[in-house]
Amino acid sequence: MPFIERNFVKNFLTWKKLDNIIKDCDEKDFEVILENKSKRFGKKNFRNKSIIISNCLKYLDCKIIKEYIDNNKLFDYVNWDAHIYASFKKEACSFGKHFDLAHNLIVQQKGKSKWIVENLGESILHPGDMLYIPYKLQHECIPLSKRLSISFPFWPGENNG
Repeated sequence: MPFIERNFVKNFLTWKKLDNIIKDCDEKDFEVILENKSKRFGKKNFRNKSIIISNCLKYLDCKIIKEYIDNNKLFDYVNWDAHIYASFKKEACSFGKHFDLAHNLIVQQKGKSKWIVENLGESILHPGDMLYIPYKLQHECIPLSKRLSISFPFWPGENNG
């Protein structure tokens, strides 16, 4: 069942840290969400759009997240990662309703986002809030302001979805 934990962790990621990650990350890990909600790879012309940067465990100390999952035994998993989501303006597109093949913890860092999650309804995430979205549950994010968040996907084992 999805849930929200308010004030989970703030200032885990700042806009300044994001700028450094953008400089250091590989082009193949950098996606831009276009106005038609499709995505393209590469850092060209991204400043007024929403972006996703994958493979971010190498840039962030995320042990608090892994310890939270392991200590609370929320689910079994075989692998995990950190993905940064940033919208540089309120009107930036995010992709539409979808589901993931991983359990996800979303940690809002800056700005506000409206989340619509199956079996939870609508919720507004503020800086520091954490949202858990189970494997294969439909969800959608709508940025309400310039925003910065981190998604932590945890991929289940073959029989652990």
